[in-house]
Amino acid sequence: MKNGYILAGGKSSRMGADKGLLLFEGKAMIEYVINQMLPVFDNLVIVSNNPEYEKFGLEVIPDLIKNIGPAGGIYTALHHSNAKLNFIVSCDMPFVTQEAIEFVVNNTNESQIVLIENKGRIEPLFGVYSKECEENWLQLIEQKIIKLQDMVLQFKLKTIPIENKEIFAASFFKNINTQEDFNNALNLL
Repeated sequence: MKNGYILAGGKSSRMGADKGLLLFEGKAMIEYVINQMLPVFDNLVIVSNNPEYEKFGLEVIPDLIKNIGPAGGIYTALHHSNAKLNFIVSCDMPFVTQEAIEFVVNNTNESQIVLIENKGRIEPLFGVYSKECEENWLQLIEQKIIKLQDMVLQFKLKTIPIENKEIFAASFFKNINTQEDFNNALNLL
């Protein structure tokens, strides 16, 4: 069994609003992610401190460790999960596709974390995290190591270079953090 987790707990300080709930072509941004994940996972959960996400009909769980960004969201997902493998994605990636998700899930191996790599940059908010990471992930947080790029390197990590793979279009990696990002993303549609 595989679980899917969507991280939507951010304060969105750069955006000024809850990113996942922003309307993007008439739908909340998180809905695009939900629709691509639902066919793939037995269990789909939103990690957020905002109860408004309950309107999407999925289980919503609050961060166990607040105010440390996505590191806390990933820990919350791992702690909550009863599955060996957990796919974790950010709510601000409206261009993700079911095919891309399945590609990463199907390319897991004995690694603890499997992430895609785009032009040499690891994407820690689109990948598979093993339940066995939970204890060490918490230890890193306790040591005040909360930058995802640093955290994932402490595990048995597999990266999948995705240059020239059709299912990963350039728009796929457009995270939406500011109003300008949001406007640019609308222009890609």
